[in-house]
Amino acid sequence: MVTRAHNPRSLGRAALNDFRYRLSPQVRAFPAWYDRHVAQSEFLDLSDEVWRRIQRRLDGLSDEEYFWEPAPGCWSIRRRVDGSWFADSVFPRPEPEPFTTIAWRLWHLIDMYGEDRAHRWLDVEAQGEAFGLDAPDPQPPQSAAAAIEMLERAHDRWESHLALASEVSMQELVGGVAGPGFASATRAAFVLHMFDEFIHHGAEIALLRDLWRWQHPFESSRMERIARGDRSLVDTLPQAGFTAELVEQAAAYARWDLVADLVRGGAPPTTSGTTPLHYAAGAGEVEVVRMLLERGADPSAADPIYRATPRRWAEFLNQPAVVAIFDLADS
Repeated sequence: MVTRAHNPRSLGRAALNDFRYRLSPQVRAFPAWYDRHVAQSEFLDLSDEVWRRIQRRLDGLSDEEYFWEPAPGCWSIRRRVDGSWFADSVFPRPEPEPFTTIAWRLWHLIDMYGEDRAHRWLDVEAQGEAFGLDAPDPQPPQSAAAAIEMLERAHDRWESHLALASEVSMQELVGGVAGPGFASATRAAFVLHMFDEFIHHGAEIALLRDLWRWQHPFESSRMERIARGDRSLVDTLPQAGFTAELVEQAAAYARWDLVADLVRGGAPPTTSGTTPLHYAAGAGEVEVVRMLLERGADPSAADPIYRATPRRWAEFLNQPAVVAIFDLADS
């Protein structure tokens, strides 16, 4: 029987690199920290944390964004003439590699979480059918909602396999089932490798979602102008529109020129909560700090999260020039 580890057609995108490397006579070397003992509970906790971060970044994903192609010639999920769905792919991959859509990347993440390799390499009983390229019917999801639902099920399969692995077995070598690339690595090293896959592919999706967000209008046009640092906003404001809230919002986005414009226009600085003075002090914006103090900003205000003053923010974030301003004001 040909296993996933030796069959390039059944490999996910990241695993194709592993297969390429297995064709080399050299055996992969792992960093020394892979051999350190890690408690099984720590693996499970880290797996949960990685998954929570991925879940948060998928909230609100629409079909339009799912299939969005940020650059010409993207690899994506497509429908054939016969009605079946597939992911663009070829082995070996071209250079430069095509840019990929969120749909493509989610399918790859589903494959990484739901593949059959995990239970074999961890030497545990398979928990249900595989998802992704190892699935009985390996068709990628046709919508964002279907992709998220399939990813959740694939993740549950991974978690079940990881939970079945004993602490002792995690320190044992994966062995011949993995082929030469991973045979001499511990199962713990394999799990860490998979975490790296989950984290960096999840981060790629998150970055694409950020790019989508910032290429589309905000719900509030005023908030968008503040977030983008549009200084022409002050020319459209009536005098009553120069509010402390706008100063706080501009400071929260580090739009210091806009903060200065608003304050010069008569907007008072916020004096409670996380204030513009906190943001400016932490960012080392000396001139903005001076301006805010001159206009009545409260240097003793404590933010609601850390219970720290602007001076403590400056100290913690290593802004000695700002600390010196507070020292001078106290003297």
